[in-house]
Amino acid sequence: MEKQAVLLMSYGTPNRTEEIWDYYTHIRHGKEPSQALYDELVGRYEEIGGVSPLAHITEAQRAAIEEKLNESGTGEYQVFNGLRHIHPFIEETLTEILNQGFTSIHGLVLAPHRSTFIDQYHERVEAKLQTHPEVTYHPHYHFWQATGFLTFWSDQIQAALHPTRKQKFLFTAHSLPERLLANGDPYVDEIKEAAQAIVNQVEGTVDFANAWQSVGRTADKWIGPNVEDVTEALVTQENYEEIIYLPFGFVADNLETLYDNDIECKEQVEALGGHYKRLAMPNVHPDFIAGVVSELLSSNEQ
Repeated sequence: MEKQAVLLMSYGTPNRTEEIWDYYTHIRHGKEPSQALYDELVGRYEEIGGVSPLAHITEAQRAAIEEKLNESGTGEYQVFNGLRHIHPFIEETLTEILNQGFTSIHGLVLAPHRSTFIDQYHERVEAKLQTHPEVTYHPHYHFWQATGFLTFWSDQIQAALHPTRKQKFLFTAHSLPERLLANGDPYVDEIKEAAQAIVNQVEGTVDFANAWQSVGRTADKWIGPNVEDVTEALVTQENYEEIIYLPFGFVADNLETLYDNDIECKEQVEALGGHYKRLAMPNVHPDFIAGVVSELLSSNEQ
């Protein structure tokens, strides 16, 4: 059976402080940040330990997915990471895959919910493969539907439910500019459907809502309501005692979860007199890895 390549794609993060400037410049489409913006970002990284653990986690996810795929008995797989804003860039990794002679490539973005932003990753791959007609590309989307992904979150909710405490489970995902939602972008609907699907697996009543976090510094209008406004209303107007955050739009501990949630949201909730809790991220949890693998294998079963 032909050996197949799997290209895992993600946003990327600096591996060390010295990479932050170039990384930030790349995010800004080649425009260097002001010193103030750079210092602010460095300060955020310093507050979570110097740099994000995301790079190490992404590599651990790659290794775990490769191992699980090769245990499936469906063939032989080699899994690669390709990043959007830092080395190894998606195109660099794709060149490596092609140089090794693979003619079947599965592509999956390490983000559970589909959007036009996520589609852009696949479009980059497909553009490069236009000159390689011998290669078959299998894009994979919205793996939030996988049983492992749903189980990972629903089990945590089940464990956190408190029969007498007034709790709100707040499902959060990275906001996007509203302009990306034109022409039927599925992102918002998928976020809401995924939250409901997770809650449906929990025994008992789950009081939950959706909110959007990590709004970018641009002139665009971003999807709302934002997490800060929702948090304030829940504690001050609706008298919730405990806000439990599920940043289920992400699949690993990163700057957004460790700073935006664990520092900013925590400080806000506690300043308002509430209790803050965040559920654990998937990282390399076996249920999550199994969910990703089931999505990657799905096209083999068609």
